[in-house]
Amino acid sequence: MNQARIVILIQALNSFVTGVLGVTLPLMMERNFDVATIGLVFSSVPVIFQAGRMFFATVSDFLGRKLFFLLNGFLGVVSNSIYYLAHTPLEFVFGKVIEGTRGGSLWAVNRPFLLEKSEKKWATLVHLRATVYFSSAVGSLLAGYLMVLLFFEGTLILCALASGLVVPASFLLVRGRKRRFSVEEVLHLLDIRKKGKAFKMFLVLFFVMGLSFGFRSGFVFPLFLRAKGFHVEVVGVLLGLQILLAGLFSYLFAKRFEMGKLLLVSGVLYTVTFVLLGFSSSLLAGGLMIAYGAIEGLLSISQEGILSKITSEGSYGTDIGLLMMGLHGGNALSLALSGFLIQVSGFATPFLMSAFTFTFFYVSSYLILR
Repeated sequence: MNQARIVILIQALNSFVTGVLGVTLPLMMERNFDVATIGLVFSSVPVIFQAGRMFFATVSDFLGRKLFFLLNGFLGVVSNSIYYLAHTPLEFVFGKVIEGTRGGSLWAVNRPFLLEKSEKKWATLVHLRATVYFSSAVGSLLAGYLMVLLFFEGTLILCALASGLVVPASFLLVRGRKRRFSVEEVLHLLDIRKKGKAFKMFLVLFFVMGLSFGFRSGFVFPLFLRAKGFHVEVVGVLLGLQILLAGLFSYLFAKRFEMGKLLLVSGVLYTVTFVLLGFSSSLLAGGLMIAYGAIEGLLSISQEGILSKITSEGSYGTDIGLLMMGLHGGNALSLALSGFLIQVSGFATPFLMSAFTFTFFYVSSYLILR
């Protein structure tokens, strides 16, 4: 089979599970825990995700990618099994640690694998991102109905089974061992001083982007919609339509506009949307939540374009891992704060902080890209 298609299939299975869990877990935890506790539990994911991703990405540049696709499938089964058995915040944190490691093992190798197998690098990465959106959308759309039909426990079993399918799919990949592992060469690849000026600037900007995204990611959207009075089925549908729209826009508008201008326009729309969300009624909140998907799709095109331009052949995994270290570091910080902010002052504060923090990212990125 075509190797790139197998990776896209693995990504689709993972994203479907992520879409289901993105709706199911916050609503499942809401029954027993306050929003501050939920925020702390979810904030553990970006840190674990990025630590695992950085390690796996660097090692895979030397030993090949197949092993980490296999690890992803195995950890998907384990993490969903833990959620099935969890009752305390600490048990959910343990599940999140495994889930973060699972995600890190996949995202450490999926982009590098596709970059190595394709000549149209930007288009290939956008195709990957579109797959993420479409599959996550299906998971989100079905999540509410699965919770009604199968309850929380049955939904988690279904997620574990879907994750298990990644294992046989991964065996179809070639190992592709690259070169002898060398500690000296690893240290050389990780040495930021040897990176270009643009790469160093985007390390900082990706941290800012992660800081902005953490104020509205993870558990925030599902709980926001529940607070506006939407039932669980409707929450899943709204978030599913949002992600579906993101996938549609990322596919339709890929490489149709100059990257810097696309980033600037989508950034301005991002700021306006989250300012409005902070003070919206239920009806407006639902409409804006869906419309945000179009903005997310446009932003993803620019983000993948940046990655394709400033990473180097021979160290794709390490370079992308370094950039994402900043993004997920910022994400973890703001995700932990968002639960406390919501508990004290409602959803308006984190949404406004997300809107204005992101302004620094897209304005600075536009100037660099010019």
